[in-house]
Amino acid sequence: MKKWHFLLTTLALGLLEAGFPDFFRVFNVKPDLILISVVVAGIYLEFRTALGAAVFGGILKDVLGANAIGINTALFPTWCFLIRKLSKEVSLSDDYLHPVFVFLTVIFNDVAARMIFMFLGSFLSWGIFLRVIFLESLYTALATYLIFRFIKPLKFII
Repeated sequence: MKKWHFLLTTLALGLLEAGFPDFFRVFNVKPDLILISVVVAGIYLEFRTALGAAVFGGILKDVLGANAIGINTALFPTWCFLIRKLSKEVSLSDDYLHPVFVFLTVIFNDVAARMIFMFLGSFLSWGIFLRVIFLESLYTALATYLIFRFIKPLKFII
């Protein structure tokens, strides 16, 4: 039952991210709420369920986003797999480590996506890219802290 609650939470975060109000955007950057759910799935759920949640989150982000279809569907399971490998080596159970971990995951995700876009012929100036990557990572890390403050008391989700 926990699996379905988590997938519904991922869907709710995806719809919230797609319809994120403009007055919450900072320099036209919004937090990556679906990637937060992928990181949480990688930390708390069993591997098959976490991988399924990552694929679902990637498909959801590709469908709701304006980027090329398939990039997030390929990257999110990769991050989930790496998170599972890292969680065996390092204890990620501390709530204060989650925003830092999400911050780094968003940076890696944006760099990988930008490299794919550069390979496909879409270029963006490095100044704009670095500003966006830093602001999105910071904003997503802050959103992670707030989401955990609200979701953690709900034991049926994580």
